[in-house]
Amino acid sequence: MTDSQTTDLRASARELHDAGLCVLPVRDDGTKAPDVRSWTPYKVDRSTPDDHDSWFGDGRRTGIGVVTGAVSGNVELIEFEGLAIKEGLLKEVTDLARNSQLGDLWEAVTTGWADRSPSGGVHYKVVVKGRPAAASTKLARRLAREDEYTPEERQRVAEKPGTKIVRVLIETRGEGGFVVVAPSHGSTHPSGEPYTRIAGGPATMTVVEPEELDAIYALCRAFDAMPLPESAKTAPRPAPPRPDGTLRPGDDYEARATWEDILRGVFRPLTTRGTETQWGWADGVGGVKATTGRDEHDRLWVFATGSEFQSEVPYSKFGAYALLNHSGDHKAAARELARQGYGSRHLAAIGTRPANTPPAPGPAAPAPEEEATADEPKDEPLSVDAEGDPKGFDYADVFGLPATVRTPYDYRVTGRGVEVLSTSGENWLRVTFAPLVITATFEDPEGDQYVELSWIDRSLGRPRRISRIVSRETAKRGRKLIESLGSAGLPAVEGDARAVEKWLAEFEAANFGRIPSEQLARWLGWQDDGTFVSSPEDGIKVDTPFEEQRGPARAHARKGTLEGWQETVAQLAGYPVPRVAIAAALAAPLLKPLGLNSFTLDISSRSTKGKTTALQVALSAWADPSEHASAMSNWRTTLYAIEKRLNLVRGIVTVFDETMAVTDDSLIDEVLYQLPMNHGKARSGGAFGNMLPWETILLSSGERPALSFTTSQGAAARILGTTIAPFGDGGGAAAAAAREGVLAHHGHAGPEFIRYILSGLAQPNGRDKLKEHHRTLVEEFRGGGDMTNRRAPMVAALALAETLACRTGLLPYEPLGHDVWRGLFTAHNPTDNRPDMALDVLREYVAGHAHELFTATRAAMNEKPPYSGWLGVLSTDKAGVVEVALLPERVRKILAEADYSLDAVVGSWVDSEYLKTLKSQRPAHLVPRRFDGARAKCLAFTPKGMPFGDEDEAA
Repeated sequence: MTDSQTTDLRASARELHDAGLCVLPVRDDGTKAPDVRSWTPYKVDRSTPDDHDSWFGDGRRTGIGVVTGAVSGNVELIEFEGLAIKEGLLKEVTDLARNSQLGDLWEAVTTGWADRSPSGGVHYKVVVKGRPAAASTKLARRLAREDEYTPEERQRVAEKPGTKIVRVLIETRGEGGFVVVAPSHGSTHPSGEPYTRIAGGPATMTVVEPEELDAIYALCRAFDAMPLPESAKTAPRPAPPRPDGTLRPGDDYEARATWEDILRGVFRPLTTRGTETQWGWADGVGGVKATTGRDEHDRLWVFATGSEFQSEVPYSKFGAYALLNHSGDHKAAARELARQGYGSRHLAAIGTRPANTPPAPGPAAPAPEEEATADEPKDEPLSVDAEGDPKGFDYADVFGLPATVRTPYDYRVTGRGVEVLSTSGENWLRVTFAPLVITATFEDPEGDQYVELSWIDRSLGRPRRISRIVSRETAKRGRKLIESLGSAGLPAVEGDARAVEKWLAEFEAANFGRIPSEQLARWLGWQDDGTFVSSPEDGIKVDTPFEEQRGPARAHARKGTLEGWQETVAQLAGYPVPRVAIAAALAAPLLKPLGLNSFTLDISSRSTKGKTTALQVALSAWADPSEHASAMSNWRTTLYAIEKRLNLVRGIVTVFDETMAVTDDSLIDEVLYQLPMNHGKARSGGAFGNMLPWETILLSSGERPALSFTTSQGAAARILGTTIAPFGDGGGAAAAAAREGVLAHHGHAGPEFIRYILSGLAQPNGRDKLKEHHRTLVEEFRGGGDMTNRRAPMVAALALAETLACRTGLLPYEPLGHDVWRGLFTAHNPTDNRPDMALDVLREYVAGHAHELFTATRAAMNEKPPYSGWLGVLSTDKAGVVEVALLPERVRKILAEADYSLDAVVGSWVDSEYLKTLKSQRPAHLVPRRFDGARAKCLAFTPKGMPFGDEDEAA
């Protein structure tokens, strides 16, 4: 510690807490672990000042630390170990940052908040915004030298030769991590030395964008010195020398080519450290993106994901050349290099057979060829598929492939399956039990690649074609492929996994340019390249990641005509609520260009006056609104299923009907809370389905308002709700006609509207003009209250969508007046303060049923409990203050009869200090009270929450 730093850990805890961090004490045994029974709860909820008083108030603690990740506002730690400092890595990273135009960013990180540990390491803390904190990871490591081994490590190596002893140089602490901070001292660290602050503090932490933090991590990764794994696809293993001593084209290229020549136009060299060179983008944007020369193999190791190269995969010079110039086709690359003069042997003539290879048995079996490495071309067989497929297998007839598709050399495909010629050339070995081929390749807007596999299935007694789309990664891993598609009937077993993955690779390579290649969308709506997919009928293949999404995706289809739909909605001109629902359906694609989060439009009323029909009319702009078409969803489901449904769309409306069908009120509460975050819940272990993204306007209906299910008072600002019956008292005929019309005509208006929006965004300053129009409406709908102001952007989005649709003639009526919008959503709504309304209901009940409260007077008179049992207890403390304590189950029943949920309002009651709390209780708002000879947990109201007279009055 410096002289200016204090060892007052209570003051330090206050400073850290004020900066939004989760503070914990540290054990004094040198383990540097949190000194609490379990610190898992503190990964979710911050510790409190009361906790800090109990931990640090007596001044005996010596260590204090911070939980990293979301609970501390997305704090991440970059730690340079003491060994890295001694070896000069910090200076080298700093120099590299300056050379790669990241000097200012690196200086901001290193001066924001930095501590020095007793071992000499340095800890830099930053706040990342725009994405969740990443998991902890090791950025730079190296193998330990023998002279660095500890006695225990020497014993490990002696017991198990070949064991790698690793030294970590630079690492991070992210989500769920923990770091000791200054002014920890004493026995907190095994050395007994203190942690010292060397720059800034919690209040001056640098805030970085995700891209900036990735660039910093790439700088650090450039100094990782661990040996790299080899991959035959990107770095072919060296082949044995040829008997005549000549060079293969790939081997010759590996020896003569330079990385600068290979990578020109993709990367540019930044700095060289020994044999290692760091590379950045050719256009100079960003920092370190790749390295070469890290070991004797001189491989290219790419960190970034924005190039043709796979990240974290080593490439040889030949592998990089083949990828950049021949789409990874090593045979084609070797032929071209031979044509350019590399290697010392002429290519064999096309269609010839090596003289020393005997023909394979059978009437038309192709002959085996000499073994070739990945960088040496094989002799091509005669291009007559009938010879390889004696039964005349027809790819065009069976799989719809072009007639030019052919079977790779050494394989044959028959009705029995795929077979490969044995190495001896004497027999055929089965690969699959039915024909299996690649029928299409796809690339999504993010650049991820997929393949469509098709095979013939006879499980139902007749041949049928089955097709499934899988990632290219899965197709290259036979066991994973068989595991993924086994239940779909893939005609292969795990024992043939390697043979299957090789067959698929050979088939695709042999038919490069012949297999159809298409664009793929994994969801509906806005794609990452700025396009918009309204429906699987748009000509773009839609393959959803979840089976449950396929039905709703198919329901986004067209039927009837746009004119027929317009004639139907023209009859709704006098019904504001269905019009608002239509506006919400058209406003969904505006969320992205306007920069708005997802939100909810809730239509509720006790009567059955067209709520479901209003939702069907809105949904019909994009999809089939009939009950059997799967686009209309019901609240009677699970949270994960709802997240999957929301995950289907980015800019298209989602509909959930009948809130009263929900089996657990907390489900609606969870959805309303999560929806504006534009992603689902984080699931442990990075499981598939973790934080599923979406972008939508959720349309909900039911007899109870959606807000009545939520525990959060702030939810009112994220929901637009109306209790007006959509078709009024006499609109039954109009509702029936509307429903009949949209069932016959749907799926046209949304795509038509998005074409109009895309044309507007393509104009000069188109996005800015759209935002300016929205800002004008926001100011129009702002009011005097905070809730009104917070709802104004959502109301403005709906009004803007309707205005634009009316302007272009899509909607056949005049836009709703601003006063109508204000009356529906922006004026004060009594449902905005449901906790107070629920408390009023309870107060009225207690006032009318005071005789059901147990009191000392009643005890003295030996009164028997009322027929329904005691409601609670009325008592007076030593200061003479009267307290009302009620049994929670009675309160729950009273509120439920008035359409309120106790769980939805009790949190707000605690926050408003209407209830007494006791820290020793779980939950704290249920406190024990004794009455009538029993002890029970009650809701004990403060005088502010439940004012009352004295006990005698109640008696």
